[in-house]
Amino acid sequence: MYQGFTDEQLLSLLRNGDAGAFSAIYDRYSRPLYLYILSKTDRGETSKDVLQDLFATLWEKRLVLDIHCSLRSYLYQSVRHKIIDLYRKDATYRKYLQQLIEHFDAQPHNISETYDYKAKATEVFEAINRLPEKMKEIFMLSRFENLSIEQIAARLELSQQTVKNQISKALKILRTHYTQTDLLTVAVVVSILS
Repeated sequence: MYQGFTDEQLLSLLRNGDAGAFSAIYDRYSRPLYLYILSKTDRGETSKDVLQDLFATLWEKRLVLDIHCSLRSYLYQSVRHKIIDLYRKDATYRKYLQQLIEHFDAQPHNISETYDYKAKATEVFEAINRLPEKMKEIFMLSRFENLSIEQIAARLELSQQTVKNQISKALKILRTHYTQTDLLTVAVVVSILS
């Protein structure tokens, strides 16, 4: 019945809520629009979804349609916008997915690395624990509480020279068993644990 109608006539009927006019527009444009969408997306199901979304929007907005160009131009322009939105969503999804993959790829390494640091730090802490009591106390105040030689001397009522000597001896003892990197690891672990 509507096959002989022009696009302008069909559009006018559609604005008045004529379902037959909508069906005629669908029959006239769905196939070429589908092929156009398919050529841009290379995905059959996605193309069907975009086409369905286009015609659902056309029907929902039929009473307020404000088209200043041909119906054909309006439909193709609408499809272009929907395809652009699709690619934007796809790009955002791919970006998020890539970040997620990178995060999970990095996590096991970091966990393992943190475990290694903690294991090494435990060894070093045990070695520090075996230092003579006063030497251990001075070393801990120096390295873990970041007190200066003057502050340690004042707190423990010792001479500054005694504090320097005790820190030097502690470092010599620890260096015989651990590298400088191992000792730095302790500092890293302390910052991780705090």
